[in-house]
Amino acid sequence: MEWDTGAGQAVLEAAGGRVLAHPEGERLLYGKSERGFDNPHFIAYGAA
Repeated sequence: MEWDTGAGQAVLEAAGGRVLAHPEGERLLYGKSERGFDNPHFIAYGAA
């Protein structure tokens, strides 16, 4: 759910990482009320 990933995504992105929706490859976004605020599959990775 969105509330489970928001803080982690903020910390990861502040450190230079990314969280992308899979398979679209777009940044994981929030406020998806039409989905019931759940997240799609996603990939999180840090900066190399």
